[in-house]
Amino acid sequence: MEQIKRLLPKLMVANFGIMAFSQVYFLLPMYLSYKGITDPKAVGLILGAFFFTSTVPRPFLAYLVEAFSLRKLLFASSILGLVAGIGIACSKTVPLLILWRLIAGLDFGLFLVALTTYQTFVIPEEVRGSAFALITVGSIFPFIVVLPIGDFMLHRNMEWLYIWLAPLMALVCGVISLTLRPAKKKSRLEEEQWGTWRELLSLRSVQGYLISAILYGLTDAAIISITSLAMEKELPPSAFMVPFAWGALLIRLLGFKILDIIPKGILASLVIAVNAFGLIGAALASSSLVFGVSGLIYGVGVGIGFPLYLALVGEVTPRRFRPKATALAWFLLDGCYFVTPIIFGYLSAFIGASWAFRLLPIFLLFSSLPVYIFCWRPKGS
Repeated sequence: MEQIKRLLPKLMVANFGIMAFSQVYFLLPMYLSYKGITDPKAVGLILGAFFFTSTVPRPFLAYLVEAFSLRKLLFASSILGLVAGIGIACSKTVPLLILWRLIAGLDFGLFLVALTTYQTFVIPEEVRGSAFALITVGSIFPFIVVLPIGDFMLHRNMEWLYIWLAPLMALVCGVISLTLRPAKKKSRLEEEQWGTWRELLSLRSVQGYLISAILYGLTDAAIISITSLAMEKELPPSAFMVPFAWGALLIRLLGFKILDIIPKGILASLVIAVNAFGLIGAALASSSLVFGVSGLIYGVGVGIGFPLYLALVGEVTPRRFRPKATALAWFLLDGCYFVTPIIFGYLSAFIGASWAFRLLPIFLLFSSLPVYIFCWRPKGS
C-alpha cells in the first residue's frame, strides 16, 4: 500500500500533464488571431482535428497497449506529443496546423489509453475507486494553473511564449513516464464469452444511454469554443475557465456522494440542463462577473456529469458487454470534442459566436426533459 501512496502523486502529475497538453490549446483561437488566421471555419477545423485523431483510433489503440510495455508506450507518446507541439509552434499555414494537430491528437489518445490501463494494473481493486478519484483531480488543475498563465501571456502579446506551453507539458509527461515502476500484465486472460457489437447495440438501455451521452457530450465539449466567445465579447477566457475548474473540482471533492443519493437517471438528464444553462449565461454575459458565474454553474454540471456518464456504463450493461460499452462511451464523449467546435465554427460564421452559444444550448436545455422521459424514466412510472 505504501507503494501505491508513492505512486499516486506521479499519476496525478501524468494526468495533469496530458490534460494540460490538450487544454492549453483551448486558447488557440486567440493565438491564431495573432497569426492572421481568423476565419471561423478554419479555426474550427484546426481545433477539431486534434479530437478527431484522439477519438477515432481509440478502440484500435488497445492492440498497442496489449503488445508493448506500458511505460514505453507512455514515453513514446510523450515524444510524439513533444514533436507535434513543436510542429504547431513552428507552423504558419492552416494545412500544416491541421496536420500537426492531427498528430497531437493521436498522441493524446494513445497516452490516455496507456495511462488508464497502467492504473488498472498497478492499483489494487480495494482502493481503485478512491485512487482514481484522486488521480482525476489532476485533470482539473490545468484550468486553474496553465490556462490562466496562457491567458496572461496572450493578453501581454507574448503569443510566441504561450505556444511553447504544450511542448513543455509533453516533456513533463515524458519525464514522469520514466519514473513509473513496471506494470505486471496477466500472463493469461480469463476465458469469457464477450458480447458482440450487434447484441450490445440492440439493448434498449444502451440505446437510451447513447442518446443521452451524445447530448451531454455536446454540452461538455462546448468548453473548447469558449475562447472564441470570449474574444467576441472582449472578455478574458480565464474569467469563465477558472470558475469552471473550481466548480468541477469542488463538486468532485465535496459532493461526490450526490451520485449515490439522487437516482442516476435523473442526474443524467439534469446535468445536460445545468451545462446548457451555464453556456446560455455565458452567451448573454456582458461582464467578467456574469461570465465567471456562468463558468461556475457549468463547472458543477461537468464535475458531476463526466464521472456519472462513465459510471452509468456499468449500470446499463451486463458484465460481458462492458469492455465494448466502455470503449463506445469514450468514443462518443470524445467524439463530441471533434464535432462541437466545427458546429460552433460554422454557426459563428453565419450568426456570430454569441448567437451560436444561445441556439445550441437552448436546444440542449429543452431536450433534457424528453431525455429523462424516453431514456431514463423507470418503466411504469
